[in-house]
Order: sequence, then structure tokens, then C-alpha cells
Amino acid sequence: MPAGTSGKAPCLGDVSRESPSVLIVHDRPDDFRDLLQARFPKVGFEFATCPDEVVSQLEATNPEIVFSIKHIGFPGPTHRPIVLHPSVRWVQVGGSGYEHIQPWDANRIKVTNCAGVLSRHLAETVTGAMLALNGGFIRYLEQQQHRVWKAYPFRPLSEQTLLVVGLGQIGGHVAANAKALGMRVLAIRRTERSHPAVDGIYTPTKLPDVIAHADVVSLHVRLTAETNHLFDASMFSAMKKGALLINTARGPVVDEAALVHALTSGQLGGAYLDVFETEPLPESSPLWQLPSVLLTPHASDNVSGWPRKFAEFFANNLDCWLNGRSLRNVVSV
Repeated sequence: MPAGTSGKAPCLGDVSRESPSVLIVHDRPDDFRDLLQARFPKVGFEFATCPDEVVSQLEATNPEIVFSIKHIGFPGPTHRPIVLHPSVRWVQVGGSGYEHIQPWDANRIKVTNCAGVLSRHLAETVTGAMLALNGGFIRYLEQQQHRVWKAYPFRPLSEQTLLVVGLGQIGGHVAANAKALGMRVLAIRRTERSHPAVDGIYTPTKLPDVIAHADVVSLHVRLTAETNHLFDASMFSAMKKGALLINTARGPVVDEAALVHALTSGQLGGAYLDVFETEPLPESSPLWQLPSVLLTPHASDNVSGWPRKFAEFFANNLDCWLNGRSLRNVVSV
């Protein structure tokens, strides 16, 4: 079963238990404590509210279930001990990424993620960034600060081609938004199964050839050995001169040194970057100063109330676990 889908797999553990021990790894319990306690009054919820508490809370509570949310205050390595603790049978990841807890013993632990929960919101950010870059809004903002009155023409997006690299749930929403704007949409994914918003779908081996046709390239792939530095100097050279790059996937998918060169040389016309090889982005990075680059601090899906949205998904899955039904979004690795 593909990772991060809504596919189903049998629950593990003793599904007859009404009150399993559940550990929540999150720094703001009040984001959703009321939601969980109201839905599951018999379940014992414990919290690790800072990275230093993860191991001690695992040892103190010996949880059967862990719901963990990775963010800058709870970085990836702090979650790794969860899958190593012997009592844990199911881990619900808050978010779609799970590389920070790999590997795990699939015979002992079931892992689910929240893929799809924030997909539409992230796609909205990608669409806004594409409009901002194409419309030259960064340049106009600079002019505004200096009270400069000068207009520039832009090429309509309806005359352009978008290439979505990774046609999962986020990529699908991005494709649909682009199609609504009148764009021609191409996509890369492992299977060439059709999609209603996509004009042409190609397997990853075709990427170096297909990318030459794209005016905008949006990345939505997981970070793996295959995708690490997938976009390097050779890939940027294969892109159409003046094309735009959007990366809201994972920072290491892009070779930042090669990207800086592609931007400063004019090979690329601009970029929207929400993820970086090192986060926070170091002050010494030349990306801060490039006039054709729009940066956000890993916030492309930072909609208000996002932890509660993840908790609602977890609560629905917990109901499945307690009642012997199949879990949603089981990760298969």
C-alpha cells in the first residue's frame, strides 16, 4: 500500500481495551486536550511537552499508542525514541512526513500519518506564491518601500505550463488550482494513472526530459535516497530558461548551492522556498538577499488551528483502534 494514502490495514494490539495508555508528544496540550478527553473519557492521556520529556515519559507511562507532532520546537530526532520503546504498538504522526522516525519494526509497530489533512491549505499557499512570483509582486513590494511608480508586464499563467513533481494529495490540489487558472498541467509520479486536472503524467525516469516544457515546477516528493538533491545543477540546466521553482516538500530535495547559481545566472527566473537544507535558514545563506526569491519559514501549511486538525484525525483513528476497525493512512515502507 502506498505511504500516506487513505488505504486500510488491520489494527494491531488488543482492540478490546477501552483505556489504553496514550502519550501525546506536543508542546501545547491545550491545543486539543479538551477534544480528546471529551471523546475518550476512559482513555488515559499523558503528555510530553518538551523534547527532554520524551524518553522519561515513555519510560514512566509505557504507552501503547503515541501521537507525536514534529515542528521546530520538537525536531525530528526527539521523536526517534518513540518507535524504539518496547510498549509502543501504534504511532500516529502529526503531519505527512515520517522519515524522522525511520526505521521501525513493522512487525511490532503500526505507523499512520496525517497526509491529506492540510493538503488543500498548502496547495493554496503554493498557488499564491506562483501568482506572486509570476506577477512580479516581490519587485513591486521593493518599489513600494522606495515609493517608485513603475509598471512591468507579465505573462498570463493561462499561457503557461506547470509541472507537478509528486502527484500525491498536495500535488493533486496544486494541479487542480492551476487547471482552474487555465494552465497546462503535467505531473511526475510512479504510476501513469490519469488525474482529472493533469494533461500528461510521466514516471520519474522521464523527469529530465519533461522538465524542459515547464514554466513553473512545484515539488511535492518525500525525502528519500532517490530524491535527495534530485534538483541539482544538471536538473536546473535542463529546465526552461527563466522558469520558476517552488519547493514546499523537503529542503534536501534541492541542492541549494546549485539553486543559488541557477538563480544568480538567470537560468531560473525565481523561486518560492518554504523548506531548506538547514532550518532555520542560516543568516549567511545568499538566498536571503536574492531579489527573485520568496522565502517562508517552513510555514506553507501553517493554518490557524493546525494541531487541532491533526488531533481530530488522530481521534478518528483512535476510535478505529478501540473498536477493531482498520486505521486510516497506514504507512507502508
